[in-house]
Amino acid sequence: MKKLFLFALPLLMISCKGVEQYRAGIEELSGNWDNTTKAVTEFSGTVSSDLTNYTQALAGVKLDEMVAKKLKPEQTAAWDAANKAVTDALGAYAPLQQNINDFVATWTEKSAAVTALKDGLAAGKIEGDVTAQLADLGGMVTTAGDNLKAWQGTYGTVKGGVDTAMSALTQLMGTLAPAAPAKK
Repeated sequence: MKKLFLFALPLLMISCKGVEQYRAGIEELSGNWDNTTKAVTEFSGTVSSDLTNYTQALAGVKLDEMVAKKLKPEQTAAWDAANKAVTDALGAYAPLQQNINDFVATWTEKSAAVTALKDGLAAGKIEGDVTAQLADLGGMVTTAGDNLKAWQGTYGTVKGGVDTAMSALTQLMGTLAPAAPAKK
């Protein structure tokens, strides 16, 4: 029994040392992963919130029924075109949001691997090729950062288009349905 213990002790020390050699990499990855998760989640929430707010705002921009009945055909055509411009501009959110959602799904799957590395480090035993896992997951962090920058650029363009279309619609509404005169 004593011989078995003396034989197992160096193996135990080697296996503990083996995990410790990855500590810095795992801790760095973990911190980067958490920061990136927060940034992507916040951005995704902003995009979803904007889309909801714009959709609600569009639903609230309606001509009074009496005013709509009095419009000339060219005014009705202008109103319809302005509404379509807003709807089309809002449609540009769909591919952006789909792209983000697809990435977040992959990110969520990979999060399990990050958790396994952290748990393995804490337990003193990590399964698989740790170097390859760190490289793969580190690459995901880089990709997420690149995607986030690209999404932010697209978002600025999409949001600007919706803002412009909404502004044109509300200005048109103001010309088609002037405010009631103030009572004396």
